[in-house]
Amino acid sequence: MTVLTAQALDLATAELVRATREYARSAQMEADVRFELEFAEAHALAEGVEGRNEAERKANLRLALAEEYSALKAAQDGLRDARRDLDVAQALVSSLRSQLRLLEVMREVAL
Repeated sequence: MTVLTAQALDLATAELVRATREYARSAQMEADVRFELEFAEAHALAEGVEGRNEAERKANLRLALAEEYSALKAAQDGLRDARRDLDVAQALVSSLRSQLRLLEVMREVAL
């Protein structure tokens, strides 16, 4: 547990700001990559995808767009990691706020 100090609160707040920005950047990147994949899928489908049945055509489409699917997976992983970092930063700030509130209550009781 981080002990409440002005420096700890400043550092936790700075980390929360950084994590929030990174999460927003990661979410935008994931959305952009998803859009590119959907566009590539539409283009491939318009050109025609080889296969005797729906399952085979779907498999061939995935193979043809393997790089795009890999990019989407990487973007999703980055978004998941950014969300984890944001959750941790929020928990730290919340912990410090709780400590501050406890100190305030203890001070009021002492008066």
